Amino acid sequence: MKKKIISHMLLSLTLLLLSGCTEQSKTEFNGLTYDFKEPSNFPFEVNSVSTTIDVEQVDYLHQFVFHYRNNETTQQINYILSKVLEEPKANHVSKDGKKEYKLNNGIMAFYEEDSTSQTLWWETKDGFLARYIYYIDGNTRNLDLYRLEIEGLVDLANQVQ
Repeated sequence: MKKKIISHMLLSLTLLLLSGCTEQSKTEFNGLTYDFKEPSNFPFEVNSVSTTIDVEQVDYLHQFVFHYRNNETTQQINYILSKVLEEPKANHVSKDGKKEYKLNNGIMAFYEEDSTSQTLWWETKDGFLARYIYYIDGNTRNLDLYRLEIEGLVDLANQVQ
């Protein structure tokens, strides 16, 4: 909870500084507030957590990436929330080639995998495209023994609804 508050404060401060430092922007900036839930129960032990906030194109893209990692096994799950402001269609999941799963709140999630990663995508009620991407060793090795059960990713999605 403390990290969540700090990350929100840093986002607000960063966006405020960015809006005041450029003479090219004619958009008035009144600040942004997003309230994201983060998961607490993971399918592996998490001992490193960090957050990345993309504010390079504040009038076009809002993207937040929460990184959850086990440093010993190199397992990592990234929880990514992104919203393209000017292109609402870009905030929808492509369902092609993905298996469908229904989350507890009735929203459909879509799963796909390859030899090095597993991904679960869904659209949030506030217009973000959300996804979990799971991989090991920087997405450079086959998952093999570290492959997750799909229910583990679906459970993570249900925790943030």
